[in-house]
Amino acid sequence: MVGSLPAARDAVRALRASGEKGDIDVVIQDGVYTLDQTLVFGPEDSAPEGAVTRYRAAEGASPLISGGHVIKNWEKSNLQGGKVWMAKVPWAKGDAFFHCLYDGGTLLRRAQSEGIRVKADAPSKQYAGELKHRLEFSYTGDVLKPCKNLEDLELVGQPTRAWLVNFLGIASVDPAKKQARLAVPATYNMSGSFILENRVDDLDQPGEWALNSQEGILYYWPESGTPGDQIIAPALDELIRVEGVNDSSVAGKKDQPVEGLVFSGLRFAHADRQKWLPEDRGLQHDWNMWDKANGLIRFRGARNCIVQNCTFSDSGSDGVRLDLFCQGITVEGSTFRDLGGTGVLLCGYGPGKKDVNKGNTIHNNEITRVGQLFLHSPGIFVWQSGHNRISHNHVYDQAYSGIVISGVRRRFFAPVFEKMGQANPFTKWIFPEGTRENIPTIRWDEITLADIQAWSAYEPYMHARGNLIEFNEVHDCLKLLHDGNCIYLSGNGDGNIVRHNVTYNHPKGAMIRTDDDSHGATVQGNLLFGTRGNQGMAIKGLNTATGNVFINSQLLTGGAGNTVDPESDLSRNIIYFVSGSVSEGFHYGLDDVGAGLDYNLYYHKAPGVGEPLLLEQRARNKTKLADRHSLAVDPLFVDLAQGDFGFKKESPALKLGIEPLSVDIVQKMGTLRDPFLARFTPDSSIFSKRPPEEFNEQNSTNKKQKNRRKENDELNL
Repeated sequence: MVGSLPAARDAVRALRASGEKGDIDVVIQDGVYTLDQTLVFGPEDSAPEGAVTRYRAAEGASPLISGGHVIKNWEKSNLQGGKVWMAKVPWAKGDAFFHCLYDGGTLLRRAQSEGIRVKADAPSKQYAGELKHRLEFSYTGDVLKPCKNLEDLELVGQPTRAWLVNFLGIASVDPAKKQARLAVPATYNMSGSFILENRVDDLDQPGEWALNSQEGILYYWPESGTPGDQIIAPALDELIRVEGVNDSSVAGKKDQPVEGLVFSGLRFAHADRQKWLPEDRGLQHDWNMWDKANGLIRFRGARNCIVQNCTFSDSGSDGVRLDLFCQGITVEGSTFRDLGGTGVLLCGYGPGKKDVNKGNTIHNNEITRVGQLFLHSPGIFVWQSGHNRISHNHVYDQAYSGIVISGVRRRFFAPVFEKMGQANPFTKWIFPEGTRENIPTIRWDEITLADIQAWSAYEPYMHARGNLIEFNEVHDCLKLLHDGNCIYLSGNGDGNIVRHNVTYNHPKGAMIRTDDDSHGATVQGNLLFGTRGNQGMAIKGLNTATGNVFINSQLLTGGAGNTVDPESDLSRNIIYFVSGSVSEGFHYGLDDVGAGLDYNLYYHKAPGVGEPLLLEQRARNKTKLADRHSLAVDPLFVDLAQGDFGFKKESPALKLGIEPLSVDIVQKMGTLRDPFLARFTPDSSIFSKRPPEEFNEQNSTNKKQKNRRKENDELNL
């Protein structure tokens, strides 16, 4: 018996080195296993072919692997009449600075200032201008001012756009000119409303804390009056890293992944919140950082490894990351909750010929309330990674989006246009040098585009292709931010399939969306419950959307200056309204959609509503080709109230060639242990089958912030 995880790893290494080629089980008893440094598994920890090394919980045990320090030795300060306590944390000085704090399983609030209005000297409609506009800004009021530990403070807000949140360090402040400069660039121009976090002077409410890393002192105002014995500060950015040899060259012949590791039945908590650095390279809209050392388990060069029946919670950043070479990795049966970042991230190389993040499985997981700090963090984020299976996951209660499949949009290839002497068709979306988002990930020396304006020239570099997203239950997203979706595709390669998923409780925006440069996707047989006639699905690009059932929701085409390819197949869907008004028709958006929009069945339960709406849609269509064979009649579901969307024998849907969503299909939606249909009720909650649950805003909002939102409606934190 060995007493620590590093010792257990070393014991296994010794067994393998001595010639052991069979399975090895490391059985972990109940208890808290605190890591003082990241536990790294390298090529020497690989199991031989056909064998595995399991790190698993003992029967009936639930051991916790933690990267946190329990804070002790509290003493009263003279702040707030002695209500604020202080503790010396010399290990947290300088680079060891931590960004989140827990009381047991509760994420505590950092001290926050009143709202600050900031403005960059940039055109008002431009959101990603020159580098200086993302670093330098002017401000109003006297909240922002120099102090001895300025490097400890962060501005938190949404620069220019409300689909993301930035935590931004401050390099300098000039109070005379009311100007300041950031330590790292914001994602977009520095305009909008922000809050200053982690200043001791703003520690004015119970439950708040602040860290002065220059002095190594933590300040905390406990709601109970005295600090508990489980005040935990993260000391690590990542807990476990499975890291092989990653060869970044195109040939990649030196890739040596770690193989055959299994983590089973374990709990993971208390890694720090991600901190952006000048060298970081962003994924789409900086929703995460490329090849970044953050998360509870990180695979970075691994193959045929498994994470099963584990719990990832109470942590500042991601749950599980799959970076660079990752193939045959399975994450299944696990729970992800109350994380500051993404639940599961698959992150390959940027556009180029290197394509080695693929063939992974994310299956049967529950993912809820992730993105508690970086509110934009998806439950599952697949970036430049392909041929993965994303199935039977339950993703819900999200500040922003549920599942994202994306890559690098074509507009970021603008320098290639200039090099080839061609006109840039994306002049509205030029992103200049110094932009962290996507541009630095492009492997320019491998780009050999013959016809830069044709999709066929881009697609070979869009590695988020061939993914299968099926039987997932995604709902209650977009609770705090703007322009998010339950399932979202953008800048992806061809061949993605989104089928047999169920989405609901998403009143703003589309539940399923193919966005800019999303082509070659098939969106089929999904079940979308809407509210108040919102967008069930938004389709751009050349894609197929067929056999879907929209309940109280509409089909939108185009949007934001983008069109639907006339060859898109938008046929044989059912758009069914039980109640409510249908503004702009069952389908709205572009009026020049071609013959691909046809053989659909539209129905409104209110007498005399459906047929006139269909006639209006036909009349306003410029091509006069859309909906020529579509009908406005009752589809005659077998039993709508019980979730059987199959058709009765006399159903007109069968004559249109629409494939039924039978109860056999619907009952497979959701996790295997808690399927969607088991919680489906035959009453008014058919459109929101579980009572709306308040998003866990304990860390992202409080009374002060809610008051600030009334004053500054651009701040959606």
